[in-house]
Amino acid sequence: MTIGVVGNSSKPDVATAVGSLLAILDQRGIAYVLHDEMREILHSLGDRSRFVPAKGLRERADVVVAFGGDGTMLATSRFLVGSGVPLLGVNLGRLGFLAEFSVDALEEMIEELVEGRTRTVERGLLRASFPDNPEIEPLVALNDIVIDKRDGSRMVQLQTWINGDFLGTYRGDGLIFATPTGSTAYALSAGGPVVTPNCDVTVIAPIAPHMLTARPVVVPDRSTIDVIPIQQLPITGRDGVQIYADGQVQRNIPAATKVTITRYEFTASLVKRTSTTYFDVLRAKLLWGREPVLNS
Repeated sequence: MTIGVVGNSSKPDVATAVGSLLAILDQRGIAYVLHDEMREILHSLGDRSRFVPAKGLRERADVVVAFGGDGTMLATSRFLVGSGVPLLGVNLGRLGFLAEFSVDALEEMIEELVEGRTRTVERGLLRASFPDNPEIEPLVALNDIVIDKRDGSRMVQLQTWINGDFLGTYRGDGLIFATPTGSTAYALSAGGPVVTPNCDVTVIAPIAPHMLTARPVVVPDRSTIDVIPIQQLPITGRDGVQIYADGQVQRNIPAATKVTITRYEFTASLVKRTSTTYFDVLRAKLLWGREPVLNS
């Protein structure tokens, strides 16, 4: 087994945490490669040949361990898409809904991994393409595709179709298109439902709608969703909208540009503990079902 290691260099404890993992791997004689973006924070590592680009992780690693928060998991999952390499997250952030392993239990984590006491789950992805503007590179997301206004002072109008059937025109700050994985992220804060990961659906959640009847809609993830931003008045140099993948990769598109959102052909593989269920994580991370407590 060869373990790939990725780390968010902006986290203050990442070098210490990664160093602890490497010591465990060395002790057990387990091979590993490191993402070359960590060269600076691991400058004391003698063997520089262990640092490889993202392509090297895809080709050489049997599993990739990501140190950081959910943002690190999202970014890493996108460059692993299509490789079949599963991703395991060690949480150094605040929430850790995706990165659910603890940095305090690295020894136990490696033991479970080596002994096959983990499970790999497949999570669906969304793809946003621009059929009328092929020069705009498509976006792929594990959590969500978000179409948002560019001008902070004005609403956008988004005409939306599902499989060619007109759904309606949303007026507000934008729309979120979330996978079940992303249903507990931005879509949840916009009033969307919690969707368990084994559901094959896409959540459409409006952002601050200027419409009393606008509510989240859930459609099969095999649906083709088309969205066209309507030109706003008065016309300014900043007309158009922004579109984001997982809040990390962004495109600016002009008004009247069709956006087509579909399920991506590949999935993301995530490593989970066999002793923990989705609902265990939901209760632990989002305090699901707990009684509110008022501190005196």
